[in-house]
Amino acid sequence: MLTILHQLVKSCESFGNKEAIVTTDKTLTFTNMLNEAISTAEVLSGLGIKKGDRVGICMNKTCDQVTAILGVLFAEAIFVPVLPKLKKSGIEHIVRDCEMSALITDTGRLDEVADFSDQVSIMIGHFDDDRDLAVKTSKYPNLIDLRKFLPHQKPLLSVISADTAAIIYSSGSTGRPKGIVISHRNLFDGALIVSNYLNTLQTDRIAGVLSLNFDYGLNQLWQTILTGATLFLHEMVFPKDLINLITTQKITALPLMPVFISMLFDERFSHHKIEPVQHSLRYICSSGGRVSERMIQQLRNVFPGADIYLMYGLTEAFRSSYLPPDQIDVRPNSIGKSIPDVELFVMDDKYQLCQPGTPGELVHRGGCIAKGYWNDPEKTAERFKQIPQFPGETLVFSGDLVKQDKDGFFYFISRKDSMIKTSGFRVSPTEIEDEANKHEKLTASVAFGIDNQDIGQEIVLVYTTTDGLPVNDKLFLQFLKELLPRYMVPHYLLHFPQFPTTGNQGKIDRVGVVSMAKEKLIANH
Repeated sequence: MLTILHQLVKSCESFGNKEAIVTTDKTLTFTNMLNEAISTAEVLSGLGIKKGDRVGICMNKTCDQVTAILGVLFAEAIFVPVLPKLKKSGIEHIVRDCEMSALITDTGRLDEVADFSDQVSIMIGHFDDDRDLAVKTSKYPNLIDLRKFLPHQKPLLSVISADTAAIIYSSGSTGRPKGIVISHRNLFDGALIVSNYLNTLQTDRIAGVLSLNFDYGLNQLWQTILTGATLFLHEMVFPKDLINLITTQKITALPLMPVFISMLFDERFSHHKIEPVQHSLRYICSSGGRVSERMIQQLRNVFPGADIYLMYGLTEAFRSSYLPPDQIDVRPNSIGKSIPDVELFVMDDKYQLCQPGTPGELVHRGGCIAKGYWNDPEKTAERFKQIPQFPGETLVFSGDLVKQDKDGFFYFISRKDSMIKTSGFRVSPTEIEDEANKHEKLTASVAFGIDNQDIGQEIVLVYTTTDGLPVNDKLFLQFLKELLPRYMVPHYLLHFPQFPTTGNQGKIDRVGVVSMAKEKLIANH
């Protein structure tokens, strides 16, 4: 059983009438999910979509998005998530770059994607509002309505685990997004590994807060199919909405990213302190960025007794490490040890192992390694490498600077290319940000360097706060001087009401923050 598709067929035999996907207006049982997915696949195949064709999916997070994704896979095509929030130029880049054959959308984004109808076939998802669809159909006569499907037979699956399942485009914060080629084996292995160390159960009720347009959010779907759990799709707008979902639906598993934790405790959304709630949560897990000690304590205060797992990964290899709950207080700054079926190393520029405590690049060997970048052999060779120690095997070089302690736990330092050189020292932005984020008013911060011929670089710290207002510069600097060595204390402090986030993943757009900060510095001086 090596693909998610084979697993879904098997899961239907065990859990057919059990709820698989739940939203406010629709529920899919495992059988419903399989039927709608195969019906979508039949329509796609009937329209000439064949094995290996790229099919974009630009939809809001709904049951229809789920069946569209699975339908593309059952048609043996490759699904390409397209974030609905992307601007037209961003969508066009993805359409052209992967030579997309078709694009499935919903009425909410039809006007934007219809401009590409000369390049791809535009299809509408199953259950859009009939009246709205009638208007859209009259405007776009070539629109293909995927709702018109027929009963089907049990699928004859010829896909194998080595086939390409998806192309997931990176956030694009450092230039045009790159398409990362994901195999069916990657999807299945990711579900198997994560459900292993999180102990995902058939009885679990998973909060689907994350986007289904990138690997972390999609993994909740794959785990659901693998284990028979139930996934509750939810768009977090206000903290009380998420709290209400958790309590009323008896959620047991809460996957988050740091940006959602910040939103949950943002004073601008919650005008009073969120009190502890009666809950059924077994665990909370987070990936996609640093979770501060204050965030941990906030989660513990509201959800007492829930285990917390901190995870580190990159789309090129999905997930690399996790820190189990019993180590969070012992090693609060660690990204943990390798996940099952993965081996991690710290290597220098000559591909030699670094001694404990010595910084080097984190290298990933084993499960979940992607096939490379779509149509970009040069960038693929930079990140996916073969080295003498492991002949014939591809390893992923993360580009992240880390160190390992004597007990084998890893610690993130920074991106290799973001180190600040000041007064003869190499300074990690992460070290500055970790200390700055201990301030009771800060929600997030970004540190970077600007050129100064006398000392190399001056340090700039940009930050956001819980109430959206700047803190007192003098008092904030004094706070930082008590925590940081003199050479690490920022020369400039800048407040932003909020940070921009990367398109596909919801992480802080560090490149965007730096660009905005430099513009502000120029304007102020």
